[in-house]
Amino acid sequence: MKDVMTNTPFGPEDMARRRKRAIAMALVLLALVALFFVTTVVRLGGSVAMRGL
Repeated sequence: MKDVMTNTPFGPEDMARRRKRAIAMALVLLALVALFFVTTVVRLGGSVAMRGL
């Protein structure tokens, strides 16, 4: 009997392309998070850490 799990509609080259695209999207998302974090820190300035303890 044929195993259903091995009968995928995507070939190995399709899966490799999907994996590369997923890694690229993760890197873009990480870069955006870092950009927003740095922008927030710069806009708040260094005196925010000394405020009202």
